[in-house]
Amino acid sequence: MDSITTENLFWIRKEGNEAVIGFTEDALEKWSMILFIELPEKGAELAKGAFMSTIETAVDEFDLFSPVTGKVIAVNMLVERTTMLLYESPYDRGWLFRVELA
Repeated sequence: MDSITTENLFWIRKEGNEAVIGFTEDALEKWSMILFIELPEKGAELAKGAFMSTIETAVDEFDLFSPVTGKVIAVNMLVERTTMLLYESPYDRGWLFRVELA
């Protein structure tokens, strides 16, 4: 497994031709409290640097741009239901989605 941080916003864990993506602790601290997150849908085609979803924090709403190019093959629906999971376990149970890399 290989983990990297993308602009201190996302971590990316490569697993073969797939990648698991989540928010870094730095990003979560910066946003203070995420109230709502809209994740890309399973099957969505992502392009690195292109718009993929939005988050709503206690301060503002932000657009998120994809850190990778590929097809979304799994989405962690638990973080959409309970955003506290992002803060409790950002690098494990708080992952956002899994992508088949292009």
